[in-house]
Amino acid sequence: MSLARSYNRLFKRSLLHYAAWSPLTDAYEVGDYGGFRRGVFQKLGNVREFGVDPKPRPSGATVRFSFTSTGAVVVRTAAGATVDTFAADATQAKLDLSFQGNEGFFIRTKDLTVMEMPSVDAVARQLFRKRDDSGRKWRLGWRVVRKVYVADDPAIFASSERQASFSLTGNSALLQQLELGNASADVAVSSSQASSLEIIGGKGPIALDLFRVTTLGRAGLESFAPGDGAGDEGEPELDDDWDEDLEDDPDDLFA
Repeated sequence: MSLARSYNRLFKRSLLHYAAWSPLTDAYEVGDYGGFRRGVFQKLGNVREFGVDPKPRPSGATVRFSFTSTGAVVVRTAAGATVDTFAADATQAKLDLSFQGNEGFFIRTKDLTVMEMPSVDAVARQLFRKRDDSGRKWRLGWRVVRKVYVADDPAIFASSERQASFSLTGNSALLQQLELGNASADVAVSSSQASSLEIIGGKGPIALDLFRVTTLGRAGLESFAPGDGAGDEGEPELDDDWDEDLEDDPDDLFA
């Protein structure tokens, strides 16, 4: 399984949101639309192309991610001795993280900035019969970003390979802050696997919430072909109702 697919699956199961791939580096916005390809959400554009304003606004919710895969082993050492927690001092220290299974995931963030679409219902109703400037009609199979979760200086480590491990070195205060979700690029990282994700510090999207426009009374993943709708009105189908392990969307949605 690819790292991207494995990461998104672990992210969704663990944190109940879809992963923004690639984390931090790809710019996602509220109102972006697209579909699932190679296991992750791939954006094609923004609903503004169809004359619909998603009206993004900051959410008042406080969200913080902290998760370590089941079976993962975390060993902390400072000044050559094993410790339970890191102190806020300049002692040379190391954090060894190892995943015992076929894949693993570790994430720490401080409070995230959340941008949201205030009226998903209104946007779904507008999109249902919209066309863009080229005359292309909205496709019911497209998925739309309704929330974007932006992290500032997170720590994220993931691998799709068996028994992967990471070693993080720096002073004790830096590693203490990393575990609190305030990671610094001054921490050095080495990994046992080539196929791994290593993020320390930076700012950008790490998670998405999505919806899809459906025909009234016909909600469900397999209840309609991913083309034009035949009903009179559209309504949103939120990602809360989707299967945990989604298959990739049909290729014709990306044409």
